[in-house]
Amino acid sequence: MIKDIDWNKMWIEAMESASWRKHRGDMTTFWDKRAKRFSESLKDNNRSKQTLSKVDIDPSYTVLDIGAGPGTLTIPLAKIAKHVTVVEPSPGMLACLKENAKNEGLKNISCINKKWEDVYPGNDLNEYDVVIASYSLAMLDIKTALRKMDTIAKHSVYLFTFAGDHMFDYGELWPALYNEQYKGGPDYIYLYNILYQMGIKADVEISTTEHKQYYSNMDDAVEQWMENIDIFTPDAKEVIRSHLSTKLIKENGSLLSKNIMKSAVVCWKKDTE
Repeated sequence: MIKDIDWNKMWIEAMESASWRKHRGDMTTFWDKRAKRFSESLKDNNRSKQTLSKVDIDPSYTVLDIGAGPGTLTIPLAKIAKHVTVVEPSPGMLACLKENAKNEGLKNISCINKKWEDVYPGNDLNEYDVVIASYSLAMLDIKTALRKMDTIAKHSVYLFTFAGDHMFDYGELWPALYNEQYKGGPDYIYLYNILYQMGIKADVEISTTEHKQYYSNMDDAVEQWMENIDIFTPDAKEVIRSHLSTKLIKENGSLLSKNIMKSAVVCWKKDTE
């Protein structure tokens, strides 16, 4: 029976065995290193439009964006909503976000440089009409994290994450470089079942999208993937180059990687009546 399964414990176990968590260590440091490059890549990606098309935002709303990165959703959200508050642990990502907001002339964004686990309602946070976490659910105790989101949300909560495997090139490169199978961590079904056990009957929508990544040249692609996999030996460099030479295609003077991925939005509205 579903009620007899400790889905939060299963989430913790899946997170602790995820390959990226075991090898990257402190994820704040990892994202600090990638902040500028990640921010620049947003110009070639329309994911924010696809994501926000699933979110009900009124111009009078206040929004909380958890794990906002360089402002992937924050910037377009701030152009619609009354105010957007950001919780982002990476100083590098926050610096990019603030620069992007300044370039857009946006002044309705406030930032909290902390992990979600380290912020507290009534102290760091107020209530917000809408709470969003997009591909940023790296918390170990996800049940506590979700309860906090539900507590401060006045209208609705939206969680964006993967549905099923999302290995891309990791599935082929990781075994070749680390001699072990790549494990991506838990996906949306854990969240849905944890919420169900919390008494929250969430809606789920699964969609298929094409993920594109542009590189200026092969050296740029190899460098980025060495950073992704966090391995910088000469042998690894050649393994990555050999793999990418069979995957990347030329388009408009750049090299392009295309991958099909399934994503999920798990959302629920608060009962305000």
